[in-house]
Amino acid sequence: MIDRYLQTHHDEATKGQCPSNDNDNNIQAWSESISRQAYKIYSEKYTSQTASHSNNAFAKKLTETMAKLPNLRHIALHDGVLENNYDLGRVIDSADEQDVSTQAGILIQIFSRPMLWEEARWIEPNECIWPGVPIHLLVDIPLALGTSESLIIDHLSIQVSAAPEYTALQLSDDCLNRLSAAIKTMDLFQFTFQPRCRSGCGPWTIDEEGNSNYELRTADELTVIKRYIGAFFAAGTINAADINFGEFWHSLGGGSMLDAQMSSIAFNWPFNSNLWSVTLIETYVTDVELGVLAKALEPEGELTLFAVYIHHGSWRDALDRLRQGLRNPHSVSIRHPVGGEIPSLGDDRVKSIFSPRDDKEDTEADRYVMGKSLQNPFELFRK
Repeated sequence: MIDRYLQTHHDEATKGQCPSNDNDNNIQAWSESISRQAYKIYSEKYTSQTASHSNNAFAKKLTETMAKLPNLRHIALHDGVLENNYDLGRVIDSADEQDVSTQAGILIQIFSRPMLWEEARWIEPNECIWPGVPIHLLVDIPLALGTSESLIIDHLSIQVSAAPEYTALQLSDDCLNRLSAAIKTMDLFQFTFQPRCRSGCGPWTIDEEGNSNYELRTADELTVIKRYIGAFFAAGTINAADINFGEFWHSLGGGSMLDAQMSSIAFNWPFNSNLWSVTLIETYVTDVELGVLAKALEPEGELTLFAVYIHHGSWRDALDRLRQGLRNPHSVSIRHPVGGEIPSLGDDRVKSIFSPRDDKEDTEADRYVMGKSLQNPFELFRK
């Protein structure tokens, strides 16, 4: 990757100039020197990181540090600036055009720094790069946190990059059971899962029809993610869950979840738990799965669905299932529904059902699901 960049940069810089063997040889030697120095620094950092992650050393040290912090209640795991979901937010010092030494130093600094996972996708690596991505920390860190008797966490938020190969997570039944036990030990009651993406880190490879080459991986990855998140819910302590896949689809090279066209995520919602509030954003579901979720919520619970895609079934039936499953809900908010029969309704009908009127906060769909109106709003349009 380094060599390719330097060669491209050299070709652009010398475009239109008279060829010179001496100049080419100097550029080649300069490029090779930068490559060697940058790779040496990067390799040393990578080796050190790998060593620190072995035998759960990093996760254990992190837990020891966390346990010393007074009144710790919220832990957020992320690998980028949360306020910036477009680029890396890095500023590189400028150098004079003739200052070759400073230019070399800047290039070595750039090429030897840690690489975000989106950047790894950008350079289209071969398979050998993914075993080096420490995705196992998504399991190791919660397991380690659960070993501390003095660490009681209210809210765990996981907002790491969506780019790595999630199927690399080795989630055996024993691993999932231990993960659930760790969450129960923490007495965790609020959980956020929001894969993040720096959408400006592309381009990604697309085929002749404009589709991302990474879409084929999506279904298998979401199966792993479903099992992973399911272990948190299986602990039986989660009271509020916020699951947002909005940026996940961008990390796969698509503009939104509409570009993925895949099966639903089908979370395993536990019954007889303390699950009281659930927010789903840009997820694939079926109307049956929404009914299962409604039954899993505690009485007087809260449900928020934003840009949720029903890929099998209808929103009409989904409203019926939600109404039947929820028990005296405190609040229901369904906004910007996707899929089902929505494309055939027309904008005016969709707004009439799913947009609030005047100063009312509740929509016709919300009111029906909460039992405030008797007739399914989809039936009103049949008359």
